[in-house]
Order: sequence, then structure tokens, then C-alpha cells
Amino acid sequence: MSIENLFNQSQQLPDKARKSRVPFKRLPDIDLAKKQQTSRLRDLAKINKMLVSIGIEKPTHTVTVKKYLEQYLGLPAGAIEQIKLLSAKNLPGAYQSQREFLHDERLDSVSIAVIPDNLWVKGLQPSESSAENNLVSFKKSYFENQKTPDEAAWLTHELAHCQSFLDSTTPEEYHANMQKPAFPDIATEYNYPNNPVELTTFTKQFKYLKAHGKSRANILAMLSEQYSKEDMPFFERVLDGV
Repeated sequence: MSIENLFNQSQQLPDKARKSRVPFKRLPDIDLAKKQQTSRLRDLAKINKMLVSIGIEKPTHTVTVKKYLEQYLGLPAGAIEQIKLLSAKNLPGAYQSQREFLHDERLDSVSIAVIPDNLWVKGLQPSESSAENNLVSFKKSYFENQKTPDEAAWLTHELAHCQSFLDSTTPEEYHANMQKPAFPDIATEYNYPNNPVELTTFTKQFKYLKAHGKSRANILAMLSEQYSKEDMPFFERVLDGV
């Protein structure tokens, strides 16, 4: 039985109610689609695991990642071939210092998807993680910027998400930590970015940036290009602890 057939079968399974990261609060419709597809892919993963246990078929991570991206991005037939996939260990040299900064060999196998700008759905945000799928995605024009490659160190941030997921006892624990405020006194309508998972990932990102010469003012200026004023108190608090 092929991976594709297994995925089609998984569409018949009921979606499970699961909490999910709210990566960009101004795009709730996309986040809902992500929740739905993540649930379906979890069902596929369970089927794959069962088949492997009885020796029927070995699942392919690349195929699963491609299926996830096709569904999440709503890609037409054949468009997935426009997306470049590579592993974190094989990233271009300009990115290797960020991977090495986290000192975690588990992250070497994280898939990095470089998505053409016309297929990108995250608006101003240049990157995104899907920790359950061991995946980090980048907007192509940002990822391939030769003058200042990933100046804001979003790779560190997204790999830190994958690291946090791997460090969690269960997927539910990881998601639950994204649904509660890290700093209750500055809580807003959404618990993004103010939650314990983002506290961890932004802390690691800011530490990398400061270690490479970025000042507090530099960091806040970069964030202001993608985040609103109401998010700034959270970032100020994180920087206080870095």
C-alpha cells in the first residue's frame, strides 16, 4: 500500500480536537487549516507506524512533508516541485552557525522547505515551524538573500521550536504550553507571542543575535517590521532576561 493511499484513507478518519500554535494572530483562517491538516497527518503517522510494526511498509519522511505542504499551502497539482527541501545539516554555510548554536544533533534531520514567494501564506513573517512534522519553512526571497542572510536569526527561532517539541514529554504538553501566558501581567487577547514556548524560542534567538553583535535596539527594530506595538512588551521582557 502506498503512502498516497494511506493518506487518502486517513482523510476518512475523524479529526481529533487538538490545540495548536497560533503563529500569526492576524491569519486565523490559515491557522485553522493548519490545525486540520496537522490532525490528519497525525492519523497518517499512526497508520504508518502500525504498518511498519508488522513489516508492511516503511514510511518516507520526505513524502509526508510534501503531503503536509500540499495540504497546508493548498497547492495545485505539480506545484510541490517548486519547493526546495533540504536538511538542516546541509544548509548553506551562512546558516550553519545558527544550527550549531543550539548544540543539538537531533536538529540535523529537520527538513527545511524553501517556498517560492507566490506560494507563501505567512504574510510578512519570513519563516515558520511545524515542529510535529520536523519541518521549518522559509519564504524564498528571505532565505536566499545574499547580502544579509537571515539577519534576524529566524532559523534559530524555528529550530528552537523543533527542539522544544522534542524536549516535551508529549505533543499535548507542547501545545498546552502555547495556550497559556508566559507573563500573565501582559496577557493580550491571544497567547502569541506571550506563551512559554515562544519565550524559550525568542530567548534563544535573541541570545544568538546578541552574541553576533546585535543590540537591543537592533532586535526591537527588526521585530517591529512584523509585529504590532501590543507585542512589544513581551519582547522587552524577554530581552530583560537575555
